[in-house]
Amino acid sequence: MAEPDSPLVVVIGSVNIDHVVVADAFPSPGETILGNTAQVMLGGKGSNQAVAAALGGARTAMIGRVGADAEADRARTGLADKGVDATRVTAVPDGETGTAWITVAAGDNTIIVISGANHQWPAEGDPLEGTGATAAAVLAQLEIPLDVVQRAAAHCQGRFLLNAAPAAELPDELIARCDVLIVNEHEQAVVSGQSDEDSTDPAAVRRAHAALRKRGARAVVTTLGSAGAIVTDTDGTTTAIPSPPATVVDTTGAGDAFAGVLAARLAAGDSLVAAARWGTVAGSLAVRAAGAQESYADLDTLRATMGEHR
Repeated sequence: MAEPDSPLVVVIGSVNIDHVVVADAFPSPGETILGNTAQVMLGGKGSNQAVAAALGGARTAMIGRVGADAEADRARTGLADKGVDATRVTAVPDGETGTAWITVAAGDNTIIVISGANHQWPAEGDPLEGTGATAAAVLAQLEIPLDVVQRAAAHCQGRFLLNAAPAAELPDELIARCDVLIVNEHEQAVVSGQSDEDSTDPAAVRRAHAALRKRGARAVVTTLGSAGAIVTDTDGTTTAIPSPPATVVDTTGAGDAFAGVLAARLAAGDSLVAAARWGTVAGSLAVRAAGAQESYADLDTLRATMGEHR
């Protein structure tokens, strides 16, 4: 548990209830198959990243929207149980809490998201609700309206981190607000406007990073799954970071583990490259078990694995 006066990470983003089915294979269109297990758990990219940041040692607050339903209580309780301040997760009258329907098979997943309250925000004002001046880092994603993300970036006085997921084209003014822009190879291609052909090739990643920094991003991180990550820092230095080997059980939420832990370590004072090393370890540990938040490692486990990976 983080100390009460430790640096604050604020995560603004989506809160979902995930319905997860594990099967041996994905069904073809029109096909009915038998699943192995089914679970209901807390999810959403914002919620996942907040839990990862809290488990990574940061004092963490979540800002999000839920419905006026029983699932809202499940979401708030789930966040609080993982050490996240959920007092700014507010209910939308007559709204429904977002849901995600996930099928896991052979270590991969397919996901359908019903946004619900995640897309019901006030049309104006400061969505950070007064935390923008006190947060060491604000972390956002794109499962909430882009306008809300832009307003959060404008009101953030600490570091603003954007995980540009799901992939979307971004206006230059938002990219220019990013102290750290986090993408995977597909998101990198969409955001940079470059082809995703060979987008995992280090030279292609460097070109995409250069294009994004030219548009104003101070630093860019591309996650590459089992291949680790590539970081271009504020001084233009590019560093490839390997990931620990892992037997993949479920990739759901691994990118969120990376982003949340990276934010936590930046808030703790680590360099971006050091924080990204922690993030790759968090992602590697997350794929070794089913589920998203259920697979996330605590600080002691992260620290021990970091020691093994040096």
